[in-house]
Amino acid sequence: MGPIQIFVLGFADFEVTGRIAAELEALSDAGTIRVIDARFLLKESEDELTAVRATDLDDAERADLRAAAGALMGLGAGAVVAGEEGAVGGALLGADAAFGSELGFSAEQIDALGDGMEVGDALLLLVIENVWAEGLSAALRQSGMVTAQQDYVTPEGLVALGALLGAAEMADDD
Repeated sequence: MGPIQIFVLGFADFEVTGRIAAELEALSDAGTIRVIDARFLLKESEDELTAVRATDLDDAERADLRAAAGALMGLGAGAVVAGEEGAVGGALLGADAAFGSELGFSAEQIDALGDGMEVGDALLLLVIENVWAEGLSAALRQSGMVTAQQDYVTPEGLVALGALLGAAEMADDD
């Protein structure tokens, strides 16, 4: 399994063009990512929230992923139930705690997000597996890696960092 990422992306005054869906489909078709759960929400009026869902997983794959996640949580709870027994217990119990009956976001969570949106705004809730990193992830784990932290740097993040550095430089000049 490759690393799984969760995104919550907001859009003001969203215009539906299909570019985002086309790019996700192209990445999925190329084997770069696997869409575990994608939920697109568009608040069209005070009373109307359009919600579209997409996934690359069939029912059996969803069940397998829930079981794998639960097994990993069971291994993490080794102080309570050690080894394989913890993995089996986690597969049976932990998956529903982590994912509920479906992967991703519940209907209640989606409704709550919609309540906080302005008319014309949109949200993309996206859970993807980075298939491209599956081999690297396995090699790192087999080499004894312990994850301390990971993050991404975006162009928007670099702009914000530049603004902070510029403000700090101006303050130092005063």
